[in-house]
Amino acid sequence: MSTALGDTPLLSMRLLGGFRVEHADVARAVSGWQRRSAKTLTKLLATCPEHALHREQILDILWPGADVDSALNSFGKALHAARHAFEPDLPRRTDSAYLRLTDAMLALNTDHVAIDADKFEQLAEDALRNQDVTSYESALAAYGGELLPEDRYADWCAERRSVLAELRVRLLVGLAEVLGNDGACNEAADQLRAALGQDPTREVAHRRLMHLYAEMGTPDQAVRQFQICADVLRRELDMAPQPETVSLYHKILGCRVPPQSAAADRDPSMADRNRAVVSQHLPAGTEATLVRPFVGRDRVIQHLCGQLARGTQRRGGMILLTGEAGIGKTRLLEEFAARAGRQGAAVLWSGRGAHAKQFACGLFAVALEGYAASLPAAERNELAGRYPALARFIPSLGTSGEPAPGDYHLDLIPAIVRLLTDLGRRQPVLLVLNDLHDADPFSLDLVRYLAHLAVQRPWLMVGAVREEEVEAGSELRRLIEATTRERLCLRIELRCLSRRDCDQMVRGLLPGARAGDELLARIYQRSRGNPLFAGELVRQLSERGDPALAAGDQDESWRAAAQVPARVRALAAMRLAAMDETLRRVLVLAAASGAAEISLGALRTGTAALEPPVSDAALLDALDQALQMGVLEEGSSGFAFRHPLFRSAVYESLSRHRRDQLHAALTRGGRDVTQLAVSPAG
Repeated sequence: MSTALGDTPLLSMRLLGGFRVEHADVARAVSGWQRRSAKTLTKLLATCPEHALHREQILDILWPGADVDSALNSFGKALHAARHAFEPDLPRRTDSAYLRLTDAMLALNTDHVAIDADKFEQLAEDALRNQDVTSYESALAAYGGELLPEDRYADWCAERRSVLAELRVRLLVGLAEVLGNDGACNEAADQLRAALGQDPTREVAHRRLMHLYAEMGTPDQAVRQFQICADVLRRELDMAPQPETVSLYHKILGCRVPPQSAAADRDPSMADRNRAVVSQHLPAGTEATLVRPFVGRDRVIQHLCGQLARGTQRRGGMILLTGEAGIGKTRLLEEFAARAGRQGAAVLWSGRGAHAKQFACGLFAVALEGYAASLPAAERNELAGRYPALARFIPSLGTSGEPAPGDYHLDLIPAIVRLLTDLGRRQPVLLVLNDLHDADPFSLDLVRYLAHLAVQRPWLMVGAVREEEVEAGSELRRLIEATTRERLCLRIELRCLSRRDCDQMVRGLLPGARAGDELLARIYQRSRGNPLFAGELVRQLSERGDPALAAGDQDESWRAAAQVPARVRALAAMRLAAMDETLRRVLVLAAASGAAEISLGALRTGTAALEPPVSDAALLDALDQALQMGVLEEGSSGFAFRHPLFRSAVYESLSRHRRDQLHAALTRGGRDVTQLAVSPAG
């Protein structure tokens, strides 16, 4: 006896975002599951592409360790429970309209069961074929979330989950392409960021987002996106970016991807242009942006441009930028590289130090690969023929992936020198060496050699280093001291912005908001003029979309942004992780005091009460390290964190029981320096 098609209610089965079955006509959930195995059996059939499996397959998947009789018994009970969950009044020995067992094949009857994953898959295929906004949006709307998240670690649904997740990423990238072609740059960027949120290694999405940022007039965002791309590829896949990505990166550095004003005019989200992080509560008609203005470095950039223009007339061939984390060394290098490109210089950029330290001469490998990848194929072939040693070293010049000989570095140095010399005959050469503190020893030897040669050649090497990370006696320390002593290197220390420059930067970040003097003063007091810290405070203020900012309520605005920004917390955590244990313990103790300054006596009291205690000699050594690294500074009556935000970040990272332990240590012997610890100063 069978149920007629026209009399069978339709079941709606949801797999995306969590399992749920309901009667479609009355929107009533199926809830009478007597066995968990009945649900699992139903899910298994629903995730199979054909929605049918042989009984033996089901037994192997769901009861792999059971003997045949036991597995068959479990299968029968699960099937019976599933049928009666769908049709509680189904008479005995009556076929189910939803689950059919025929010749040992169990099938889910899709004539009567609508599965959301199937619908999404069909809509996705239609959208990828039609390539129009409506189709893409319809398909994405049908994606309710991860397939069966409650069964995330079950092997039987892993493949289908991956297929559907991949489809969603393809839809997001495809929709971004269509939107970008239509001029809706911000909407396109939103789709790409969503795609990267699901698959951070999708290089095509990184590349398209870089291009969009450049078209939107925010090359700094594009450069940052390249760095994110390179970092995640190295970390997750142990791979470098593809030549197309590196080529685009250097085009952006050389200002060869012009902003698309027409696209911006068509973009309906004008308030979101340039940085995509804007408060919706700002006054109507304003065009707010969080692109950090280039302020306070005019003299430095003019000096750098002048040194590049002097060619062989300058006294030294290398300039070293130093300064604390967040001071703006990379931002300055980006600005200088862009201006040098506009002046007609050949710019070779080493990228982040994390890529440069992976292998010998990695600093130059990244720079040369970026330069070569940006050239047309004919010019790359010419370079490969002229400099065979580079062809074995630079992927973009290689032809067959043949291994380099073990002593290929002996040929590499003269090949690099010849390339730079040939380039210098046609145009000035700028070699940017970012994050020198992460360079390998071979690269440092080559830097010193090139610094001698650059005195008589139209080359300029500009490097950046955080001196607090340069250990005494290290190869880099010896390089800096030797080249400075020999007048081959000019050192420029970047300092925090002045109050006036910091105010200018903040106003530039919030052009439509009423950033009054009180708010500006508090941001400067809390950031001490560090551009990264000030920028992150403003970003946090804007991302909250606080109406008080637009209304000019400075007290309310400041309270909305008083917490330590996430990026500053991450920076503080990274710096702490790189310190030795004793120094970390001393710093967290100082942060727990909550005072603007903590005396040496209070630190002695607290460190002696810790478990295990810190000796007086170890405390003094740790304080010397902290002063040398620029984390602490000497105050009028003790020691203070150089940046209040850093102190607050350290304090906020502590659990409550750890804070209590530190407070107890600081109050030992009746001395109480913790009265401000609940709400740290600054």
